[in-house]
Amino acid sequence: MYLYKVEIKKSEIEGKGVFVMEKISKGSVAWKFDPKHDLSISQEEFKKLDREEKRKLKKIGYISPVSKKWIYPPEDDPAFFTNHSSSINNLSAVFNPEVSPEPFFKANRDVLVGEELIVNYLEFDEFIKKTKPNWT
Repeated sequence: MYLYKVEIKKSEIEGKGVFVMEKISKGSVAWKFDPKHDLSISQEEFKKLDREEKRKLKKIGYISPVSKKWIYPPEDDPAFFTNHSSSINNLSAVFNPEVSPEPFFKANRDVLVGEELIVNYLEFDEFIKKTKPNWT
């Protein structure tokens, strides 16, 4: 769940993206897993999904390197539109169970109002690491 005010807008990267509406200072936690808000299912539950549900989950979710579960946002959540870049990401994945039971994201530099929030899926998504290890 994003911890800062964000908006969904057209992205130059792909389709829609998440844009910050207030400055995020370097080192601040911008998104973290909230079990009361964010969703998760086991690998076994994933296998029981139909083809379309699996396709959608592969696009919007990730396999956690911590719990090995699929983690994904509810459909009305802005995180649904978080885009990837291996070179211009401004949020970095962090692993610290004292902060969150799953990976969370900190600003790796000051992120200014109006900027798109971008992560590198290869930092935290076991599915992408396995299926697209050289993805950019």
